[in-house]
Amino acid sequence: MKDVQWSFIGLLTASLSHFLLRILLGRELGPSGLGIYTLVFTIYMFGMQFATFGIGVALTKYVSEFSDDINKVKEYVSAGFYGSIFTGFLTGILLFIISEYISTYLFKIPMTELLKITALCFPFISVQRMVLGTLNGFRKMKQNAFLEILLNVFTICLTILLVVFFNMGVVGAIYGFTIPTIIVGIFSIRYLNRYIIYPRRLMLGVIKKIRNFGFYVAIANSIGLINTHIDSIMVGYFTDEINVGYYAVATLFGYALLLVPSSIQRITYPLFSKYYAKKDYAAILNLFGSWVNKTLAITLITSFLLVICSKYVISFLFGSNYMISCSPLYILLFGYSIYSPYVSIGGFFSSIGKVNIIYKVMGLCVLFNIFFNVLLIPRFGISGAACATSLSLIISVIINMVIISKILKSLGVNS
Repeated sequence: MKDVQWSFIGLLTASLSHFLLRILLGRELGPSGLGIYTLVFTIYMFGMQFATFGIGVALTKYVSEFSDDINKVKEYVSAGFYGSIFTGFLTGILLFIISEYISTYLFKIPMTELLKITALCFPFISVQRMVLGTLNGFRKMKQNAFLEILLNVFTICLTILLVVFFNMGVVGAIYGFTIPTIIVGIFSIRYLNRYIIYPRRLMLGVIKKIRNFGFYVAIANSIGLINTHIDSIMVGYFTDEINVGYYAVATLFGYALLLVPSSIQRITYPLFSKYYAKKDYAAILNLFGSWVNKTLAITLITSFLLVICSKYVISFLFGSNYMISCSPLYILLFGYSIYSPYVSIGGFFSSIGKVNIIYKVMGLCVLFNIFFNVLLIPRFGISGAACATSLSLIISVIINMVIISKILKSLGVNS
């Protein structure tokens, strides 16, 4: 429970920072400026999956498994460190090259320079995620939370300074998260100094193992990110940045439902890995029952309160011109209420080494999501995008839970 509390504090700071920034940018830049920022940040989030390449998730698993063997831990951490630098630089260069194409031909929205600025921080966010994954494997959740708090407080303070006091607009907002990412990424290395050794030939096998595991994680996370953010991208493609701004407000409250289950997943993931290695399958089943039920109860209460108060909250925080965001919000709350309990135990497949299942299921759900978005957005606008997202999330939960049930039965556990 102490680990969950620290994990929750770290994620709460991230969510609160994200929430406050959207309020600030919505008021200062209007729906258009908020829409452009949302599109750039979404592209950044997608690129980050390839920059980190699942290395942080892989290290959580392997550090947790080999925590009693310090030499083995050093090999894995060092391999992850050098690998994260390489993949981060590669992703940053790629985004820098294709930024004009994304801006001019895909969205027809002027954001080429914003994407080039964003590309600079990929090597540093990659290293930071590697450090966070390692700390999670050690279950050093206090240090993990500190790094997240530092990054998010730094981001919101600098963004306020650049946007409000220096009146730099969207450019200031982009610098507001890229500069802190670079500085905190460099700072985070100090936590793993004693585990990083010089590369040698014997480490090639470890690098290959992390790469193979990380590849599937990166693909799965990228597809998962597409599944939850393709709606914003396609709203920008089919309509304009103003509607993206309105829709960003609705999704902001939807993402809030994932705060508690995401913090719980950070603890259940290494525990699943530990119990699976010990073949303690009954403990795995107990984790499922305990956290899914608790998360469901919290989610339903939160959703009910949001439905009642949403009009007043949106009007107070963003202004009456954002009331159009209420309709898609109600639809999104339904989908996220069903999806959130699954998130709390969503690290199960990775913990038992079956990461290939994740991207296959997510890939199928993305196809459904894209189909629904193409079908509904032209007719119903941002409400259609919300319907598409909710439907795909519900389909994802159903498929994943069926597969998990079959895996548990194959292990001799009555689920």
